[in-house]
Amino acid sequence: MYKRNIIPLSFVLLFLAVRTPLQAQKKKPSPNGAAPSSASSARSGAPPADRKASIRLLARPYGDSIVLRWAPTVAWAWTHLNGAGYLIERIDLTEARHPKREMLTAQPIRPMTLEQMKVSFRPSDKYAAIAAQCLYGRNFNTGLRKGQGGIEDKANVWKDRYGFAMEVADFDGQVAKAEGLRFVDTRVQKNGIYIYRVFAARIPAAGTLDTGNTMIVNAARPAAGRPKVSEAIALDRMAELHWPRNQQEPYSAYSIERSSDGHTFKTLNALPFFSSKPDSAVNQAAAGRRDSMMMKAAALLKTQQVFIDSLPQNYHRYYYRIRGVDAFAEWSAYSDTLSAMGIDLTPPAAPIVENPKFAGGRNLLLKWKKPLREDDFKGYLVTRSHNAVAGPYSAITEKLLPPSTTQFTDTSAYAHGQNFYIVLALDTAGNTASSLPAMGLVPDNTPPAMPTGLKGFISRNGLVHLTWHPNPDEDIKGYKVYFANSSEHVFSQITLKPTADTAFTDSITLHTLTKYIWYKVAAVDLNNNHSPMTAALLLKKPDIVPPTAPLATHVQVDTGGVQIDFIQSSSEDVVAYLIYRKEKSGPWVPLLRQPHDKTKTRFHFSDKGLRPFTNYSYCAEAIDDDSLHSGKSTAVQAAVKTLPDLPPVRGLTASYDEKARQVRVSWQYTNSGSYFFVLYRASGGGPLSKFRSFNAQTAEFRDDQLSAGKQAGPAGPETTTNFGYAIQVFFTDKRGRTRLSDPVSVAVPVK
Repeated sequence: MYKRNIIPLSFVLLFLAVRTPLQAQKKKPSPNGAAPSSASSARSGAPPADRKASIRLLARPYGDSIVLRWAPTVAWAWTHLNGAGYLIERIDLTEARHPKREMLTAQPIRPMTLEQMKVSFRPSDKYAAIAAQCLYGRNFNTGLRKGQGGIEDKANVWKDRYGFAMEVADFDGQVAKAEGLRFVDTRVQKNGIYIYRVFAARIPAAGTLDTGNTMIVNAARPAAGRPKVSEAIALDRMAELHWPRNQQEPYSAYSIERSSDGHTFKTLNALPFFSSKPDSAVNQAAAGRRDSMMMKAAALLKTQQVFIDSLPQNYHRYYYRIRGVDAFAEWSAYSDTLSAMGIDLTPPAAPIVENPKFAGGRNLLLKWKKPLREDDFKGYLVTRSHNAVAGPYSAITEKLLPPSTTQFTDTSAYAHGQNFYIVLALDTAGNTASSLPAMGLVPDNTPPAMPTGLKGFISRNGLVHLTWHPNPDEDIKGYKVYFANSSEHVFSQITLKPTADTAFTDSITLHTLTKYIWYKVAAVDLNNNHSPMTAALLLKKPDIVPPTAPLATHVQVDTGGVQIDFIQSSSEDVVAYLIYRKEKSGPWVPLLRQPHDKTKTRFHFSDKGLRPFTNYSYCAEAIDDDSLHSGKSTAVQAAVKTLPDLPPVRGLTASYDEKARQVRVSWQYTNSGSYFFVLYRASGGGPLSKFRSFNAQTAEFRDDQLSAGKQAGPAGPETTTNFGYAIQVFFTDKRGRTRLSDPVSVAVPVK
């Protein structure tokens, strides 16, 4: 009914425990029998009316009656309306042409007085007791701070009054009526159409309070739906139920039931249950802890209701179902039944492992202690990882070691590098506890194998790129790289420490008289044993002098496009040419990579598909075997002044419509781009001339301007006139226009 932060069930129970029952209330009601005035509310901690508020209104049809339920959206509005009261207006739209407006309340609806509630409800009615405490209780102000903190505490206490009052009104229709939040309209027609308005009997002194409105057809109440449950998760002596917050029906709270046999169910919650969404402080704290349990819980509670049940025992299946209650205090049908069986999730105590000791060969001896021996303890599992304390770990015992075992010898320990061990303790339920990792070493004096597959190249910027094959040895720490300017010189180490990669980049200067450089690589294992160096790798330093540019000697523009002849570069290491083109002051655009032919002195380039009436510039670059580019050659210009030969429009037809005295001209043409049509006409044997223009979407024209006069012939005046038509396409871009279509003619009778 209203936007609220539901108080947890435990707090509600505490609320009932510490507050005086309904019959023990001693606060006197107001003389006029109304709820506490706004002045007394202010003394009790009600906040000032400085915000917007509204009345939310719901209606439910039953055929013979319509029930209205409403609630103010904030605490200060509730305080004001408790004193001012509510008025209800109905507009009957059953007869659409004669709507009837009627006030249903002769006097404002207000909450019952405390004395009226004592008479109307039993002392054991917990929802009525909560409502009375919210309306008339005194002891909300105990334990409040002083000063500004006290003001905030009073405001929060009054919000709690409001929240509890709205909540219990959803759980009991009579309590909602006692709080002045429910009305039953029995003077209604079946299938009648009504508009209801609920508004304050007195406008608040400050703030705005909007009217509640709803429209309803008084049809029979449909069968109540039922909530959907997402899952039941089994835990250790606990079960956790999840169901979506967004249900088909707007439930206010839920009842959870459990059965040990799937037939007889028992309610688990004394009061209707609703788990609150996490507040802003929890969301803010969870946002800063990615992948934390707090973040996962906050994310779950945003979309799911969560209920945790303590199970009497593990390994027994229990069954659950829920039902919801709505703002009209009506309970839904039961949900589908889900089951869960608690399982033992408590691991045994972890063993304490001593440092493994070398026992000759590839043997390492492990010993451990386990101070606590549980009744369900089953045995040990030994796992091992190579060179990484974080794992992964693999089991090295074929089966569980008995609970009485306190040592194990690994006969296949890694001889190269570190061996890390974790001993797992397992119970009969499969729960495990891990010891802290313990490290053991097998002495190693064997050098690794010499690296293979050394190769490399030097780029034109002086970077040397070396690669080699990974060593097959398991205990490789990395590789050391050496260089020399001559195969007869002593090789110097480049790497400050072994590199784990099988690729290395060195930087050298190319401004030197030596054309070559030599490299070697050696492998190093985890015990710092060095392999022999590889054979020396000889690399040639690249040429850093760019080639000369080609030269354009002949330019020709014809119907085939632009034809250019180039004289090839005179440099001996040229491998290709790159041809560029640009329009006017635009950028140079690469068009073609032309291979270099050492058997020729010239090469030819042809550029097709150019736009007419456009000026182009061309140049070329030479590229050598070291990917060096020459400068661009002297640019040459080519002006394309010819129009392309565009085909004419096909399918032009003309026919005379004698009844309409019109000539119907139609054509077919599709093309991309922007263009329009120009229609030509000739009459009486005269020449074709421009007659009409049309956009690209037009494909038909009806000519009714046929007053060309009679034609005189050898036998006297003729009774027909010939009209001729042709059509042409004009492009708005630089493609020009098509040829004129073949003309068609039609004879038009002259009357």
